Amino acid sequence: MRINSRDRPSLHPLKPLRTYLLLAAVAVALSACRKEDRFTDEPGIQLVFSRDTVLFDTIFTTVGSVTKRFTARNPHANAVRVQIALLGGAPSPFRINVDGASGTSFSDVEILGGDSIYVFVEAELGPGGANTPFVIEDHIVFNTNGTEQRVLLAAWGQDAHFHRPGPDSLQIPGFPRFGIVAGGKDENGQIICETVTWTSDKPHVIYGYAVVDSCSTLIIEPGTRVHVHGGGGLWVYRWGKVHALGTLEQPITFQSDRLEPLYAELPGQWDRIWINEGPLGNDNLFEHVLIKNALVGIQCETFPLFPLEPTSAAKLVLNNVHIRNCSAAGILSRNYAIESNNLLVGDCGQHSIALTGGGNYYFNHTTVANYWDYELRQTPAFIMTNTTVDINGTLQVRPIVNSVFENGIIHGANGNEFKIEVDSDAPTDYRFRYFLLRTDQNTNDPDHFGPELFRNQDPGFVSSSDRNFRLTQGSFARNKGTSSTIEAITDIEGKLRNCDGSGFDLGAYEWCP
Repeated sequence: MRINSRDRPSLHPLKPLRTYLLLAAVAVALSACRKEDRFTDEPGIQLVFSRDTVLFDTIFTTVGSVTKRFTARNPHANAVRVQIALLGGAPSPFRINVDGASGTSFSDVEILGGDSIYVFVEAELGPGGANTPFVIEDHIVFNTNGTEQRVLLAAWGQDAHFHRPGPDSLQIPGFPRFGIVAGGKDENGQIICETVTWTSDKPHVIYGYAVVDSCSTLIIEPGTRVHVHGGGGLWVYRWGKVHALGTLEQPITFQSDRLEPLYAELPGQWDRIWINEGPLGNDNLFEHVLIKNALVGIQCETFPLFPLEPTSAAKLVLNNVHIRNCSAAGILSRNYAIESNNLLVGDCGQHSIALTGGGNYYFNHTTVANYWDYELRQTPAFIMTNTTVDINGTLQVRPIVNSVFENGIIHGANGNEFKIEVDSDAPTDYRFRYFLLRTDQNTNDPDHFGPELFRNQDPGFVSSSDRNFRLTQGSFARNKGTSSTIEAITDIEGKLRNCDGSGFDLGAYEWCP
């Protein structure tokens, strides 16, 4: 039988206990003497800091920042004891942690010779009462043997309109937590139909989902910045609508509420803009809008709990819209009607555009350019299918009707960036014309592909690596298009189409001398 050595007494514990106690006492005494000998109270001792200023880029008031850190190093041979204090004390919007301990003041912090300590800093700013960014400052004061040194803490703060679910907000199982920003019910249970305007005076910050309820409208003014906290989004419920009406000079932006440079182009920081169906004429409009860094840029679909609803009669209208850096899809539609002019959909982790189920589409002057490089992408940038799996797990086959795709580019890093996959059990009426495709799919069917189709040519972007998808004078995509509608008489940057008289360019951008 094997004996566990930890269960058997060793020879060491059998030695007299008195001997070990004596040796331990001597060791502690010697250690204490040596430790005291290493400390100095010599005046003029200065620490060396890894940074003399801790700067937080713009953060929203009442929203916590990222944590930043710096080191305080003792460059001398002897150890020192340092008094450390946050000058603003408890009311300060900054919070500090010194070597694992949180507080506002720290006494006799020991730093051995040649050693360092870490100081961690966070900021949470209260409302500043201003619509423009404001600066909040404080200092961490270090006192070493009477020598005072300071590290500046500075944060750019931005007041904002906050939209968050209240304590009595509704929670539907399987759906995100949300608060209603337009519509809802009054105290008598009657549905409220109203128009709410989000002004551009301050940014709008969404927590959870902001809901536009049935029969209500949300109008977003030119120049408005909408920032969404992680996991949140904008939800336009069935028969509601949103009009995000930016201009060339004052576009509207949808992005994360993290404003530090590290997050500027990081995908997947918030969820999506989710739009449900509506009646004819109840269109959702996005003009001169930038949507970036979401999981899904825009998801338009008939409400999943009503799987037999027909294709939405209300359209999603996208004019001069730019969507990029979405970790799943830029546009995801199910049983919806979409009309777009001058649309640019950049890098996305799965599909830039995914059109599924039934649909009625008009895409004019579209640039799909997917050079996603965060991880391997095996899906095409553009996919269209007339099938979808509903909430009950049933495969539905829906018609695609009266759909035209023209004056566009679909390109990217993969060998095949274009895929059509339809079921013959439902009619499919669509046609691609004046289009440049990167694909290995057969496009010889004259019912769906016009003769003005160009395959597997480099479109000639200024720099795909820099995500500059404008065209150069010698680009292949120049002068390959056809005359356009009034909605696309200028390109996504406001340049006149066929500006030099040589022809119309493919994609969202027109080259002009």
